[in-house]
Amino acid sequence: MKQNDEAEFALLYRKYAPYIQRFLQSIGCPAQDAEDITQETFVKAFLHIESYRSECQLSTWLCQIAKNTWFTQLKRHRKTVPLDPEQVRAAEEKTFEWLDLIEHLPEPYRTVLREKLWGGRTYPEIAAMYGKSESWARVTFFRARQKLKEMNEEGRT
Repeated sequence: MKQNDEAEFALLYRKYAPYIQRFLQSIGCPAQDAEDITQETFVKAFLHIESYRSECQLSTWLCQIAKNTWFTQLKRHRKTVPLDPEQVRAAEEKTFEWLDLIEHLPEPYRTVLREKLWGGRTYPEIAAMYGKSESWARVTFFRARQKLKEMNEEGRT
């Protein structure tokens, strides 16, 4: 690996690792496992970067790898953690549904939601990103959540 590649990879890791860990926790991954799975996610992403298609954002691709890694780990540990295959399948499907819904949110709702939930940004930080007020950030986040709920109920219209 070239030194420049290592530096870029380190930069991506610093930028997206907290986001991926929060995403994993949001779909039920215990905090103690989220860090390890995040590291494994980045190793897989680095090894298979040629399969990344820019049809989706890099963060979405990384979340998919993380989710698949976590579900694979759960399946491997069935002996110690009793899992119903239907529950695992249902959780996988629901995760895909929510990720798809988020991808179809209009801007700025999509970015504000991501930055708040997975990016760990505060309302003042989000407001500064857009040159808006903190109250704008709060209202936009609230509306993003409302739109997600509506889209879920309507089957993403």
